[in-house]
Amino acid sequence: MKKKKKTQKPLTGQVRLARMADIFQIYKVIRENPKEVLPRSYQDLFRNFDRFLVYDEKEKIKGVISWQVLPGPIPDEDKALEVVSFSVRKRDQGRGIGSRLLNQMLKKLIKYHPDRILVLTFYPRFFKKFGFRRVSKKKLYSKIFLGCINCAKYPSPLNCPEVAMEIKLSPENKEEKKK
Repeated sequence: MKKKKKTQKPLTGQVRLARMADIFQIYKVIRENPKEVLPRSYQDLFRNFDRFLVYDEKEKIKGVISWQVLPGPIPDEDKALEVVSFSVRKRDQGRGIGSRLLNQMLKKLIKYHPDRILVLTFYPRFFKKFGFRRVSKKKLYSKIFLGCINCAKYPSPLNCPEVAMEIKLSPENKEEKKK
């Protein structure tokens, strides 16, 4: 007897900038994936909602993605941005929502002309499809001092099982990615 393939619902929603009214739904989507996504306080989300893109389907937030600046130790060197708080509701995973969110986020971040875009992830194969390449965490001092050093999940940022990945953007690549 053949097993029926589960058909995914087609995507009928849109990726858009988050609104203040979305904050509670963003909070819930992030909290739905606690192993993969660090929780953020409601107040933190309230202060930073303008850095979020959401996938909205019939006024329900199905996925979220955000970014942060990673200041380097020397001003005007190593201008890096990081993709953070990337989460899709469990029942909606595998539909292409994450791909839509990441594509839109990369387009947005490239406009800021960073030297590189970083991510820490449990899903390196997914990010590889978008041009990210593995990088040693030892090279990410700004990331470690900005956020990982305060992580309550692991005793050392270098012991965290997440994979560090980046897209390096030379001046030529920045122009190429814009097209």
